[in-house]
Amino acid sequence: MVSSSQQQDHSDITLSYLEGVGDDWVNSQTSLADMPTVENGETVDLSDLEQINVAAPPEVVNNQEPSPGAENTTHRFWEEMDVNLDDMVTKIFSTSNRPIAIIRDDKIEYLNPIALRMLEVMNLKAVQDEPFLKFVDKEDWNLLAENIGAMMTEGQKLPVRMRSAKGKIINTTLDAVYLSDNRHFSFILIGDHLPTTASQAVKVSNLYDDVTALPNFYLFEDRVQMAVNAENYKDVRLAKNMIAVAAVSIDNIETFKRLDMENFALKKLASSLVVNLKKQYTVARGLKYQFWLLIDDVNSEQSLDVTIRKVKAILDDGVADNFTIHDVRSSIGISIFPQPAHSAKKLIEQAISAVQEATQNGGNKIVYFNRY
Repeated sequence: MVSSSQQQDHSDITLSYLEGVGDDWVNSQTSLADMPTVENGETVDLSDLEQINVAAPPEVVNNQEPSPGAENTTHRFWEEMDVNLDDMVTKIFSTSNRPIAIIRDDKIEYLNPIALRMLEVMNLKAVQDEPFLKFVDKEDWNLLAENIGAMMTEGQKLPVRMRSAKGKIINTTLDAVYLSDNRHFSFILIGDHLPTTASQAVKVSNLYDDVTALPNFYLFEDRVQMAVNAENYKDVRLAKNMIAVAAVSIDNIETFKRLDMENFALKKLASSLVVNLKKQYTVARGLKYQFWLLIDDVNSEQSLDVTIRKVKAILDDGVADNFTIHDVRSSIGISIFPQPAHSAKKLIEQAISAVQEATQNGGNKIVYFNRY
């Protein structure tokens, strides 16, 4: 039997997270600039807020009539200062662990790094001047439009469901700060605190790979653990079903990098694996190795051989662009539960050991752990 080495898994993939938010989501029927009203039905004149030292009327701020003879004697030094927004953006917003957006005439002017991560956007240029409502769940469009005035004049916070570029719903609470702007309706939106470290952010807010939209390695580990738990916790009188984990290495990935085609190749290969393998398998993106497979319906080693050879054939078909078909060299490492692996951790460790062996001496091989 030909030995094999590497990682990969594929199964109950749903493609819902590939459904990006189309441009037609945001139309002219709702605009954040159409608002704002306060609870008692009076209209807030935001032009007053553009003038230095002119505060919102007390009846708006406190929702009550001012007391007779009362005068506004409160004076704060920053009311006389010009605010340098560039300094805030570069020194404060960019390092904050809260998502921050600057909106101008309903369009995105700025998103800080945390906001980009939350909305699963690669960079600011990709969304600058896009309608902000593109990233708000449609059911909350009117809610935000009707309350933005109270958010800016009364300090009201609003629970809002955001929708990421990949269609994921994120629940957050928004604060709003009005920006004085003679030519545009501008304001800042500030969301809830998010985890600050990269590892926390990946685990909490992003369980899918940015390039291929496959489950990432953290989610893959969880699915392997769940599959093993299902076997370990069933009636002891019943035999354990076999589970296989395969690690897949694209041995010539550096060639695609030199051609500036790495992401293109990964997307093509991910799509081919998802489309051509059984839907109950999990196909995931790895960290060091490009793909991982979870095969949880192994009837026999012979049937597993058929599946693994099919995976190898899919990869061997290469990657086609408009001009040519680029060769793909791959190595696959496989481990099997309950023998020789007896836990989810061992399954993954042994698959890594197998794929390392498969990549040696030129690679392009299939290696099973502890199988001769």
